[in-house]
Amino acid sequence: MKIAFYSSSLSKGGLELNSIRYAQYMRDAGFDVLFFCIENSPLEQACKESKIAYQFIKRNKRYWDWKCAKKIAHFHQSLNIDWWWFRDPRDLDMMAWAKWWSGGKMKLLYHQGMQMAHPKKDPIHSWRFKKINQWICLSEELAHQVKTFTHFPEKRIQVIPLALVDGPQSKPYKGGTFKTLVIGRWDPQKNQHIVVNAFHMLHHRYPQLELTFIGESTAGESEAYEKDIKKKVRHWDLQNVIHFKKFQYQLTDFYADAHLFIIPSLKETFGMVTIEAMRAGLPILGANTGGTRMLIEENQCGDTFAPENAQELSELWENAIQNADWRQQKSIAARSAYENQFSIEHQIHQWRSVLHS
Repeated sequence: MKIAFYSSSLSKGGLELNSIRYAQYMRDAGFDVLFFCIENSPLEQACKESKIAYQFIKRNKRYWDWKCAKKIAHFHQSLNIDWWWFRDPRDLDMMAWAKWWSGGKMKLLYHQGMQMAHPKKDPIHSWRFKKINQWICLSEELAHQVKTFTHFPEKRIQVIPLALVDGPQSKPYKGGTFKTLVIGRWDPQKNQHIVVNAFHMLHHRYPQLELTFIGESTAGESEAYEKDIKKKVRHWDLQNVIHFKKFQYQLTDFYADAHLFIIPSLKETFGMVTIEAMRAGLPILGANTGGTRMLIEENQCGDTFAPENAQELSELWENAIQNADWRQQKSIAARSAYENQFSIEHQIHQWRSVLHS
């Protein structure tokens, strides 16, 4: 069976990282995998690093790109593709038209990565959605949104959480530098400034505290936000204890080197970084919104805070530094959640069932 992964993204973030991951998972499970991506994009580089076969495409328009759709329909026939797997909503319209050009022969798998907050039952959305063969939701909450806001057939919706291969675990804090990690693209919605504000409240009482941000701004969108935060860090003379690193696809060593993970996003559908922290056995502090709250509360692997309340975050952070029993309890719960729910080894049979349907 041949699976084509498709992404027109030029960004470097969680959605792209998971597209690469699942291409690897399917390849390692014995499927023939080909990745369609933009030349010189981060995804091309990731394909090279992961030794995934890839094919260049032009960046399609978000809507009505019939020229690109016709070309994808041609690839479908000439390369004997069995499934087209995509995650980015901006590719949905083009993929629907590609299926139309193929005479309905293409099989589309939409691996949903974002929440659906508004009804999409109009004829145009319904036509697009009708072209999808399998709609994979990351949680029951997302599945409920699809059932509520669309006319998509319930029998073609499946819930499969994101998953990971195993990786190194964090070592318990025994003294010295207390390392906290935040991972995510720079964006006001990611709410990183609240973490900096909370750190500032704690720094003088806990000089051993260090914070590392890993992420990049989306080109042309959030560079100013990133610059403002770094300016604030310099203003408070925290540049020696708050570190900034560029996003990269291999992050396991950063998790293993940390003692606490914070996910402050205002909206997070299903934070893969939360699952990565669970895999490393890290206790987690997260904003009490969306998928973050669900993952932390259901798995009892940390505490949540109001996303705009730096004081509340600082108090939870202080407890995490001082309370070794809390850290141990949450660490064990986090690792257990990964092993029982979010390991790809436990999920691959579900994916085989989907792809053979």
